[in-house]
Amino acid sequence: MKIKKEHFDIMKKSIVKFLTSRPELKEHYKKEGLSKERFAWDVLFASVDLGFVNKVLYRYLKDAHIQTALFKIIKY
Repeated sequence: MKIKKEHFDIMKKSIVKFLTSRPELKEHYKKEGLSKERFAWDVLFASVDLGFVNKVLYRYLKDAHIQTALFKIIKY
């Protein structure tokens, strides 16, 4: 992965905390027929500070890099 470890860890901590508080969310997305890509990006934007995403991650990453990190964190 191209993402720096410290940035991956920030994402992971926020995402895991968010998903732990909403255990039904993944099943809802699956039931609605929504893709794992949609789920991963929705979770990112709901759980991680957008300033961090825009000002830190997008300074050196593309969507594909971020999505790879999301899929490693989120098991769909």
